[in-house]
Amino acid sequence: MRTTPKLQSARETKPVTRSQAGERLRRLWAAPLSTSGIRGGARSFLSFALIGAACTVAFIGLYALGRVYLDPLAANIVALTLTMTFNFGANRRFTFEPNGDPLALQSARYGAAYLLGLGASTLTLHLALSLVHEPRRLIETFLAVGSGGVATVIRFALMSAWVFRHGVDRPLR
Repeated sequence: MRTTPKLQSARETKPVTRSQAGERLRRLWAAPLSTSGIRGGARSFLSFALIGAACTVAFIGLYALGRVYLDPLAANIVALTLTMTFNFGANRRFTFEPNGDPLALQSARYGAAYLLGLGASTLTLHLALSLVHEPRRLIETFLAVGSGGVATVIRFALMSAWVFRHGVDRPLR
């Protein structure tokens, strides 16, 4: 049996076969893309969808209110910040399995995911507003909701792959 060079880890230093190395690489690559941190089945989908729907309705109201006093990008930032805060707490409680990480660490990770999503959302909204010259408020609000959808996809991916991620050494199911 041919072996690959030793893979160093905190637990072992013996030679690893090609199939063992392949399995470890598969786990390493699959873990960030897996949904192992999500509670199973229809319940998790329903939970995420209901929380998302509530956040979308709140976002529309907050964005519309913000537009009375702020420009579109600032209204987007304020509305997303407020709804993302609720989104984190609700999804942590109802959608994702606890992984044993402290709340402070999960909050910091979510903060990074939030900033990435906010940046993508703001850029998307800016680009959309530059393509649609002086849209009506209703159209502008739809564009803001669509740009918020970009942030949602980014946050969901990062929430399941990183914020609430379980260790890569967990057995695969």
